[in-house]
Amino acid sequence: MAARILTLTTDFGTDGPYVAAMKGVVLSLAPGTQLVDVSHTVSPQNILEGAYVLADLVEAFPAGTVHLAVIDPGVGTDRRLIAASIADQWFVLPDNGLLSGVTRNRSPAGIWELANPALRRPAVSPTFHGRDILAPAAAHLLTGGEPAVLGPVRTKFVSLKNFKFIEDERGGVGEVLFRDSFGNLITNIPAETIAGAATGSWTFEIAGARVEGLVTTYAERPAGTLVALVGSTGWVEVAVVNGDAARLLSAGPGTTVWLRKEP
Repeated sequence: MAARILTLTTDFGTDGPYVAAMKGVVLSLAPGTQLVDVSHTVSPQNILEGAYVLADLVEAFPAGTVHLAVIDPGVGTDRRLIAASIADQWFVLPDNGLLSGVTRNRSPAGIWELANPALRRPAVSPTFHGRDILAPAAAHLLTGGEPAVLGPVRTKFVSLKNFKFIEDERGGVGEVLFRDSFGNLITNIPAETIAGAATGSWTFEIAGARVEGLVTTYAERPAGTLVALVGSTGWVEVAVVNGDAARLLSAGPGTTVWLRKEP
């Protein structure tokens, strides 16, 4: 029997009982589950940041993995909670845009709303649906439960526009999606946009700065140099060699980036 794997991504932080409470519910209902903490330091209520963190999990985990994500500023309201089947894996989360990065190049095989009260904890807190609704639903899927039991099928889901790079005849305009712990600024410019062109033929403009061309690795330029390159997740990022681009440019998620192809 394949190992049950559950990943957890939240904005709960590393203090307090919240993450442990969700793990306890899952382990009570699906004993033996292997728990993987992706991140619990997503900025509070930052759906875009959470969507970026989730974007590349499919490529890293085996079929059957269940990804439980809780960045839920609308907790307790009428926003939906869903389970989406994507690339033979499951994403259990609020329907608030968290799927935007995962579905950039993929379509869900099915989406079910978490509407069955029998799959909830006996007492549901209006402020902790991660523990009382999402975690039991994830455990149901981990133990081979039928998705139809979760609730009705849905065909639509909320998708953020931030992941869409807008191309034009000169290149295009995008934005920063994520600032990582090194201060690198990951943009929504996908690697395929610049594929096939000479690395020196691109110019990036961001926060009043201009970056000429692309490098392959950070170490290709001297320390302190502002560079652009395709990062490990397949997006173009702006970085400072041995430094912090976000601090240098006073930039972060939402900062506009212009891509220009030089003649």
